Amino acid sequence: MRKNGDVCGVDHAKWLDNRIRLFFHDPKRMFREYVRSGDIVVDIGCGPGAFIPGLCKLVGPQGRVVAIDLQEEMLQLCKEKMHKTGFADRVEFHKCEEDSLGISLQVDFALTFYMVHEVPDPLLLIDQICALLKVGGFYYLAEPKIHVPEEKYREVISRCNENGLVVVRESSSFSRIAVFRKENPV
Repeated sequence: MRKNGDVCGVDHAKWLDNRIRLFFHDPKRMFREYVRSGDIVVDIGCGPGAFIPGLCKLVGPQGRVVAIDLQEEMLQLCKEKMHKTGFADRVEFHKCEEDSLGISLQVDFALTFYMVHEVPDPLLLIDQICALLKVGGFYYLAEPKIHVPEEKYREVISRCNENGLVVVRESSSFSRIAVFRKENPV
């Protein structure tokens, strides 16, 4: 999904996946409360796969990670990374469309990190994410303050609530972060 070319392209991959970023955005620290061994997780807008190895470690050998991106080039970088890390057997790669995730599985955890603001219809994306989540599953939403006004962020929060998701954690330092738990099917 994207917004008329405003998607962060493959030429930015080195900024999306590097040691400095992972120091500040450590997947183990950020997601360990929400991802368990054996879980099925999706990283929507995975880019070159910065979070995928960390998610693979959290789900363990019985779990599965689905890496979703609009750009085939980003998925290719992610595939190469997974082969180097030895986690390729735990990861499925899926190219989505501009207006559809195009998957119909049920997941325990969904991640959108700094990408909801790039889609043409964020509320449609939220509806699709909520439909993927199992009851009791978690959705981790992170958006950069510099790109997302408070009003737009609150619209997304409201849409999650309308879809049966309840905020279990929210913070707002450099990023706007909300973690939701799906309480009820809608």
